[in-house]
Amino acid sequence: MLWSNSTIHPSLFPDLGYRIAEYYHKLALRLNTQGHAPLPDPQLAFLPADSAEGQAYIRDMTFALEYARENRRRIMEVFKHEAAQVLKNVAFTREVNIHHNYAARETHFGRNVWIHRKGATSAKPGETGIIPGSMGTASYIVSGLGNPESFMSCSHGAGRRMGRQEACRRLSKDDCDQAMQGIVFDGWKAARNRFGRGPAKAGLYDLEEAPGAYKDIEEVIAAELDLATPVVKLRPLGVVKG
Repeated sequence: MLWSNSTIHPSLFPDLGYRIAEYYHKLALRLNTQGHAPLPDPQLAFLPADSAEGQAYIRDMTFALEYARENRRRIMEVFKHEAAQVLKNVAFTREVNIHHNYAARETHFGRNVWIHRKGATSAKPGETGIIPGSMGTASYIVSGLGNPESFMSCSHGAGRRMGRQEACRRLSKDDCDQAMQGIVFDGWKAARNRFGRGPAKAGLYDLEEAPGAYKDIEEVIAAELDLATPVVKLRPLGVVKG
């Protein structure tokens, strides 16, 4: 069975995944209610994977994943072109382009199951992945260890220390500026509602992606050394949002 709230948020159309998830979650809730399926929590509404609705959800989720992959590829192509204008002898050798927040049909413990990686990414034996910290902290290229207890997964990032709106309310712009010292970025804009829509909120800045909103990446990496091996530590030089 598929839980209806697992999907991805493509970078150039940030609410595509959200809209897919919202549509199928409402559909699952309605069908579960009609079928008198008891739910311990409304967020656990489900669609049978072999039903027409479940198959439609898999189709649309897969479309969102491929859409996101293509977005990332295009962003990288533009970055490589611009970088080559400045760094004349630069060579691009290996790229890491991976999904997170998705469902996949896999075999674990001798059974065919649906694995939902929410806040997680695949870490099969020898599989290359990336665990980002934040705009202002390190990120890591890692090699998966294929730990069966985590269904061969690791975290897809440092993870949030506070929610998006909470970060805008609690974090100080001055502290966030200090955390970004030496890193090129375009500054903090006035806070708006989700996906940057609606009027600006007086006195609040969009600090939801600031370093202070995230956990310590070094602690996170240390806590999952049984899931993935750090290979390369990356230091941020600049931030470009797509």
